[in-house]
Amino acid sequence: MKQAQDAFESLVTKDFSTASFDDVKTVALAMWHENFVPRVDHLTDFSAQAAGYVVDKLMRFNCVSQELKRRLCELVARLRATVKISPVEVKGCDKLAQQWGLMCDLKLQVRQLLEFQTRHYSHV
Repeated sequence: MKQAQDAFESLVTKDFSTASFDDVKTVALAMWHENFVPRVDHLTDFSAQAAGYVVDKLMRFNCVSQELKRRLCELVARLRATVKISPVEVKGCDKLAQQWGLMCDLKLQVRQLLEFQTRHYSHV
């Protein structure tokens, strides 16, 4: 399995229509259960928008601790402040992705993560 940062970068540097479920799962599990906060300072504008969406999407789940949620909110705020975002309207696309200016989303992959969305999930 890829390391969380590698999976995150693979995820946000490509169109979500070609996103690997393994990358989504790796990032989600690391964020939800290992307090993973991705590094984003080196990303292009498009990748930063995608990164903002991924972090914004995954931090909304109840399995994220309050401390991690605070750190992720700061990251999202920093991305919003540094990247020019032009919201779009795309039928069938996640509203959050549209707010980040993206034409594609990860809702199908995120639905597959249901069994991992618990504070009691054990990855060992």
